[in-house]
Amino acid sequence: MGVWKGLTGRWSKKELDGWSSMRKTAYLLLPLLIYLAAHDLLQILLLAVTELFLQKGGSVAEFIRRYAATVQGVINGLSILGGVAVIGKAVSQEIAGAWREKEEEAGRNAIDYLMLGTAAFCFSVGLNIVFYQTGFSGSSQSYEAVYEIQYGVRFAVGLILYGLVSPFAEEAVFRGLLFQRMKRCFGYQIALFFSSLLFGLYHGNMVQAVYGTILGIAIALCYEKFGSFAAPMLFHSVANISVYTLTYGNGLAQENRQTALTIAIILLSVGVVLHFRLYRKQDAG
Repeated sequence: MGVWKGLTGRWSKKELDGWSSMRKTAYLLLPLLIYLAAHDLLQILLLAVTELFLQKGGSVAEFIRRYAATVQGVINGLSILGGVAVIGKAVSQEIAGAWREKEEEAGRNAIDYLMLGTAAFCFSVGLNIVFYQTGFSGSSQSYEAVYEIQYGVRFAVGLILYGLVSPFAEEAVFRGLLFQRMKRCFGYQIALFFSSLLFGLYHGNMVQAVYGTILGIAIALCYEKFGSFAAPMLFHSVANISVYTLTYGNGLAQENRQTALTIAIILLSVGVVLHFRLYRKQDAG
């Protein structure tokens, strides 16, 4: 068996049960490392091209300087898409396989997806309010640096990058690939926690690590229940767009602490109720 074929193939649980723990770990982590390496390499190349334009001067260089944060955001977006493309075969096989396994019980209507999108809004906004009002959002200098970069991007471009590009790439890697493979290698509970933890750590700072891990668990749960990749993609996209829109103009600072935390509790409670109803409906079906 070729190494690449071994990494990109979708091996059944029965086949994986005969593998050593080391081999299973390689099956899980090597595609992630390849994604990260491809992302970083493409980002370096694009930054090098940008630097060449800056050195030449002219209208292009002036545009890059004027919209530096937006250009940097677009470069990162292209880089993560390039990283996903490199491991695209493995991702597509996992997504298709997960759908085949859940196809008979994954029938959902527009109301279910509306409830899921509402739950995503409630969870993401509620958590961000809690983080902001308790001071946790300001406890990490690295997060502050990321915040400045993200919100330096032009708003319309940011909606595309953080509402579509980033959710697609991150869901493809962490839920579409890692979560599905971990389930077959080590079981559902381990997959639920560790794929979400890796997703949180991927963001590189404590604030986003905690937020990403919590949200990652919620997204993985919805993927497990819905069966379709559209579910985690919708959840992630709605969450990102909601938070980005509300915080672009520092909207979380507009309410006093008591009012804001009350709103957060209501939102989180609604999110939990919606999740419970969706899962209970699935189990009943």
